[in-house]
Amino acid sequence: MDDEWQAERDWPLLTTGLAGRLRRDCMAQWLGFVRHPFVRGIADGTLPPEAFRNFLIQDYLYLIQYARACALAVYKADTVASMRHAAGLMAGILDTELAMHVGYCRQWGIEETTLGNAEESLELLAYSRFILDRAQTGDLLDLMVTMAPCLIGYAEVGARLHASPLTVREGNPYWSWITLYGGAEYTQLVEDGIRQLDALATPYGAQARYPTLLRVFTTAVRLETAFWGTGRSG
Repeated sequence: MDDEWQAERDWPLLTTGLAGRLRRDCMAQWLGFVRHPFVRGIADGTLPPEAFRNFLIQDYLYLIQYARACALAVYKADTVASMRHAAGLMAGILDTELAMHVGYCRQWGIEETTLGNAEESLELLAYSRFILDRAQTGDLLDLMVTMAPCLIGYAEVGARLHASPLTVREGNPYWSWITLYGGAEYTQLVEDGIRQLDALATPYGAQARYPTLLRVFTTAVRLETAFWGTGRSG
């Protein structure tokens, strides 16, 4: 599906700094995430529409919890610049991304009332509460490392699918989703997040704490992988 795409060549920023080291050191789990059967179904358009609708509903609920984590990042930050970065992420979710997600869901026949009344899947409960636990018990670096697989992973999925000659474009109902996460706007957001993570690494002692950070990152990748399965949860 993605033999034509290589991070080292096509997006080297993903392979450098703290984010690149974490990604590299859990590569087996990482590839299970970005090459998941759900992703392959999006690429060739064979994913059942109902599975995608279920995923969209749970992704909306996930964004709400992600905004809460960003709010805690504001509290955890020890510089005004870091506070502004986290506040910007939170505002982007609450003021822009949620509304865009509602509009996209409507295209799939999902009304906002359905989103608001939906129950959280077990996959979402496990993943979002893990993030919020790290947000409350760890420091800012712990939280940003926990959130990194979501930010970076979706961008890599989008880049891989966008570049792959095996991705179906014409008539693929998921092509707009692929272009969103493989597009320039989201790519810029991810690159800003990678640089922010790298900026935290030295002052927060990432080198001495690296084994713990890697365990946290790997757990988040595993939970991200499981979250693809929320499409089956209904």
